[in-house]
Amino acid sequence: MNKENSLSSEMEKAGIGDVILFDRRDNLCEGTVFLVRDNSVLVEISREAAKILGYEMPNTVVRHGNYTIKASC
Repeated sequence: MNKENSLSSEMEKAGIGDVILFDRRDNLCEGTVFLVRDNSVLVEISREAAKILGYEMPNTVVRHGNYTIKASC
């Protein structure tokens, strides 16, 4: 595969402020990206979602490729 084809096959990465959807423990979660890393994004979820998932804080990490962008900034 040439370089041009490999670039077009990559998914669009979320940016800071984007709202994403991702699956966590068989629940569809929505969150806002607050930090983008090489392999993942850090996301703020609602306090209610954090409570359902058993998290103390409303933040989580989602690997690129494991989310879809719902709304871009």
